[in-house]
Amino acid sequence: MHEFIATGFYVGRIGFAPGTLGTLLGIPIVYLFSFNRWTLVIALIGVFLIGLTTSKYVIETKAQKDPEEVVIDEIAGYIACFLLVEPSFKTYVLAFCLFRAVDILKPFPVNLFEQLPREYGVMLDDIAAGILTSIVLFLLLK
Repeated sequence: MHEFIATGFYVGRIGFAPGTLGTLLGIPIVYLFSFNRWTLVIALIGVFLIGLTTSKYVIETKAQKDPEEVVIDEIAGYIACFLLVEPSFKTYVLAFCLFRAVDILKPFPVNLFEQLPREYGVMLDDIAAGILTSIVLFLLLK
């Protein structure tokens, strides 16, 4: 069950762009929880806590620092993109594109979170990328 959840219902196992496909899974979650900011925060905390447990299991099983098939971190990161901006078709698209770029490039300070041990590094670098994306979108759209 841990692997099923950590891999985004096995989407992360597809082998082609698992991070991008995992990020797409964040869209319906944001949609379902976006009726106010607090429900989005609760969803982010829930996905983060579930992600810590499930990614830890996959990290231990695969004996890898950040297994590519783990995509629950991308889901959490995409949710974080909406902490400062209202979800709309425009922000869904902009957040998706910008988040993927930030997640891949890992600019400062996102790269610092990647250095954290095990499941914390896996989860928190993507959440930091999502928060950075949220800040940039907030500034661009104001």
